[in-house]
Amino acid sequence: MGKMHYKRKLVIIFIIIGTALGFYVYSAFSEKLTKSTDLSDESIGGLKVLDNISSQEFIRAYGEPIDQDNNNAYDYYYWKGGLKTASIKTDEDKGKIMRLIISSTDDDLFENSLQTSKGIKLGSKKADVLSKYGDHYYKSYEQGADIIGYIDHERNITLEFWCVQGGRVAEIRLDDADVI
Repeated sequence: MGKMHYKRKLVIIFIIIGTALGFYVYSAFSEKLTKSTDLSDESIGGLKVLDNISSQEFIRAYGEPIDQDNNNAYDYYYWKGGLKTASIKTDEDKGKIMRLIISSTDDDLFENSLQTSKGIKLGSKKADVLSKYGDHYYKSYEQGADIIGYIDHERNITLEFWCVQGGRVAEIRLDDADVI
């Protein structure tokens, strides 16, 4: 009876580990498994991934950064209008935007005029995202948000909508798909 009980425990442990590992692998690679969506015209507030924060157009629109986060991989800046960018720190690509973010806080819940090229903004309904961007999306759950993501495999760009309880968009991220 002792050996049989031990074998059952071992099988259960392997099932739990296998399930957890499978979920992790699926979550980590789900965007790679998702059908491509054309995001060639996608922008947030007219800005695209790979634009540069040092360009005259960007400086004219956003001026100087309000604040900066220290990060080993990218320079993260906060700009007027609720925009946050992650840009390359060094070399000839310095300032090239790899991530654009707009998000709400408790103080300004959904108060931001920036929007995607298809008119989705903070406070938009999850159903509006799905109707404008389609059914080829990946799902994730992080930091209490239900995330709907689209990927353009050809351009290596992702667009994520972080929805909070009630199905409202509380954060939008437009990224180079390789951003860590």
